[in-house]
Amino acid sequence: MSTADKTILFVTCINDRKLYANCVRHILQLLVPPGYIVQFMPIRNAKSMTSGYNQAISHPAKYKVYLHQDVFIINRAFLYGLLQLFEEHEHLGMIGMVGAQYVPPTGVWNEGRGIVGKVIGYMNDLFYMASLEQPYHESKTFIPVECIDGLLMATQYDVPWREDLFDGFDFYDVSQSFEFRKAGYTVGVPVQRDAWCIHYHFDVNMTNYEKYRKIFVEQYMSDVNKEE
Repeated sequence: MSTADKTILFVTCINDRKLYANCVRHILQLLVPPGYIVQFMPIRNAKSMTSGYNQAISHPAKYKVYLHQDVFIINRAFLYGLLQLFEEHEHLGMIGMVGAQYVPPTGVWNEGRGIVGKVIGYMNDLFYMASLEQPYHESKTFIPVECIDGLLMATQYDVPWREDLFDGFDFYDVSQSFEFRKAGYTVGVPVQRDAWCIHYHFDVNMTNYEKYRKIFVEQYMSDVNKEE
């Protein structure tokens, strides 16, 4: 097995050094499986999330974790859980912390059916737990979904991000989920007893959201047969 096959690359588009330093500090506290290497790729001045993340595609690391600078991984066994899922499920291309089993025709995934996953959120000086598991999921290691949220997206295969369509900071995550599934891979959310991450997010910029939602719907939802 080559060094690249045992390398885990953390990729982050950054514009806040303090937030990113805290993000890295949490990653450095993770337990690293023997023989594996953790590397970092901070991307500054990215014009879009997709163009930033596409810079990582050519990196030889087999495993890539694309995460926001305001996401702090608190499960110290995160890397063990990640590698176990990918090694046991060769078809599992990408995992995230929360996602939707069915994306509605509008493309707004968090209004879809079967929202699953866990994350601790911090917004407006309040911590909250988004716990979306269902009891019947307890026997599984992960839940297949149509899409995952972009706060953290971990991959074991490389699929180019659609910077030709999404040249901003919205819908890159839902788009990439559909691209992975189009390439024949499964997208999933691990079953988490306790949340693996804190998302320390502030004000969300929705300025261009509708523009990219329309692009997403036109590109991906026109030929999808939905069960309503």
